[in-house]
Amino acid sequence: MTKREDFTRWLRAQDQRPVEIIKGCHAARHLRLDAESLKARGWTDLPKDWEPDDGEIWAGGYLEERGIYESPVFQTAGEEPRKLHLGVDVFAPAGTLVHAPLEGWVHSFQVNDGELDYGPTIILQHETEDGLIFWTLYGHLSEESLFGLDEGDLISRGQVLAELGDHQVNGGWAPHLHFQIMLDIQGRMGDFPGVCKVSERAKWEEICPSPYPLLGLELG
Repeated sequence: MTKREDFTRWLRAQDQRPVEIIKGCHAARHLRLDAESLKARGWTDLPKDWEPDDGEIWAGGYLEERGIYESPVFQTAGEEPRKLHLGVDVFAPAGTLVHAPLEGWVHSFQVNDGELDYGPTIILQHETEDGLIFWTLYGHLSEESLFGLDEGDLISRGQVLAELGDHQVNGGWAPHLHFQIMLDIQGRMGDFPGVCKVSERAKWEEICPSPYPLLGLELG
């Protein structure tokens, strides 16, 4: 049995209602960011200052091929570009609180301050009753979210973990949370790829399974 199969079996056995990682996200509307959907909105890219209307939460989906990765950050001359999103984005105003979806401890954190990167980022490590270890990543946070953190800090299920940053600190994006599950951390600390090549989908899907069930999301 693969680690992804073990994770899926564990997830299906959970009988608790998923934590709202951001208040209201269980009813999130789907913000599609493929090229055609961007065009329908009159956008050529995701505006840095875009925020949902009051009370609304929008989410960008898992394994979506996106039209917002045209920057050289995601493309190398002569190579296939990276377009496929490996996590879920939850859009809400800067300062919105982020809650831990399950118990874990702080694995690592850092400011990934490159252009269109994660900005302040936290990675939690989790271990199931059966000894399965996996990690969750929280990107595009405020700088204050990292203050006072130490590796190894215990984080309780539902605990306020962080808050969303604005585009000036979060890598240059509209305020949102990038949430991602990793079954293999690959020796990385405070960072992990969030976008992959379409041709490598199968490989990365084994490493980064769908976050929807853990977050209680249903995006059509």
